[in-house]
Amino acid sequence: MTRQRGMIAPGTAVALAIAIFVAAVCQVACRAEASAQATRDSAGIRIVDNARPADGSRLPWRVGAGPAVSIGEVVGEEAYLLHRANDATILPDGRIVIANTGSSELRVFDAAGVHLATWGREGEGPGEFTSLAGVEPWPGDSVVAWNNRTWVISVFDAEGALGRSFTLDSEAGALEPRAVQAIRGHYPRQRRDSEAGALEPRAVLHDGSILGRTGEVTGDGYRRSQETYELRPSYGGSPVGFGTHPGQESHIGYEGGIALMGLLPFGRSLWEAEWGELVILTTDDNYEVRAYDPSTGALARIVRREYENRAPTREEVDEALEAALERAGLTGPSLKMTRRGYGSMPIVEQYPAFNNLLTDPLDHLWVREATLPGIDRPAPLWTVFDPEGRALGFIETPDGVTVYEIGADYLLGLATDEMGVESVQLWELER
Repeated sequence: MTRQRGMIAPGTAVALAIAIFVAAVCQVACRAEASAQATRDSAGIRIVDNARPADGSRLPWRVGAGPAVSIGEVVGEEAYLLHRANDATILPDGRIVIANTGSSELRVFDAAGVHLATWGREGEGPGEFTSLAGVEPWPGDSVVAWNNRTWVISVFDAEGALGRSFTLDSEAGALEPRAVQAIRGHYPRQRRDSEAGALEPRAVLHDGSILGRTGEVTGDGYRRSQETYELRPSYGGSPVGFGTHPGQESHIGYEGGIALMGLLPFGRSLWEAEWGELVILTTDDNYEVRAYDPSTGALARIVRREYENRAPTREEVDEALEAALERAGLTGPSLKMTRRGYGSMPIVEQYPAFNNLLTDPLDHLWVREATLPGIDRPAPLWTVFDPEGRALGFIETPDGVTVYEIGADYLLGLATDEMGVESVQLWELER
């Protein structure tokens, strides 16, 4: 998931004030040196057009030379052996909460990376997970986590006690979620479709409102999902609709009577985030970020940036497919059959315009640059935009780290070494 985080590491009240001051000064200086920018209004929609920052230019912000905290070991206590740690967040008191999907647990560590507690477990009851999908802050020092496919949401307080478990009914006209009830010890599973009627959680806003969606994908051959979004306000109002948007591109083919389904190599996606008082819902088809008014669902802002793009070549697609098949570990007849089935996959019209999108507590928008084949880039490169959507410049984040959360003075993400050992890392960020 991509989203704004309002969580700050411990002892950083002064650092945050300094960061805000420095960021404001930097914005003025960077704008003076940046390429031309244009802002205009069109039918009530604020449109911001940006030139691409100069090659080789970098913001005067600095990421630490190494991680300040690293959680994850090759051997040791079970709590430190991470497996499919697909999300993490920092609580206001500095504790780090990791969604360890491999064990269906939330593992809690102090600011120095020492294990404190484990919340939740594998199962189908309240506060249990069959396929942990993510973890987010919740108002009042609590956290929420949810199951993949069932979309059951669990709320844990600051001490790890389960407050409640619920799903969001996409057909309901009111905010109040439908509680999950035990029926003879069985907890009902839900599917992500209109028949099941449960919203897939996608982002938790700073006030506790939940952005969710239902999706549909049909047909044979080339397919692109259609995602319909709703926001469930925390204050008890009616759901706010954001319409239907194109999602991930995929392909389904048949070989020997067996359906072979997979995402298209270099396929385009849909991104979500809270950005100040707006909600981002945007595809990466073009370098154009669309943000909506959460009270009405109306498009409020469009931010664009110049970029160059092209279509993948057949050779690049084939190389990507072979790499995917190798990662899947297929051999013998299964490999041959799958390779033949995937051989009919179409080539996408062009590469995605960007590869990730996040926001931070200072309402900066971070957009990770797409790295096309043939581009030698030693570390992930991001364009940072100010709260109004004006491009400030480039910044690099640590190579090999998938960033989950950006704070006022830190980056939190996942690194995996050459042996497949995972570690959740905290990196200092100076602005």
